[in-house]
Amino acid sequence: MNVDQHLKVAQWHIEQARLHATSDHACGCPANAHDQKAIDAVEAGLIQEEKTCDL
Repeated sequence: MNVDQHLKVAQWHIEQARLHATSDHACGCPANAHDQKAIDAVEAGLIQEEKTCDL
């Protein structure tokens, strides 16, 4: 994916998070394997500047 595509995906995820924080939206969608890797990296404090995507 290029930078613009990553930003679009991030924007979509931010909007989904905002919707999930409201009482009007509750889908209970599970994390897929790729999302879980990102969650695990954030929770482990592994976010840092990267030159390539290796998740």
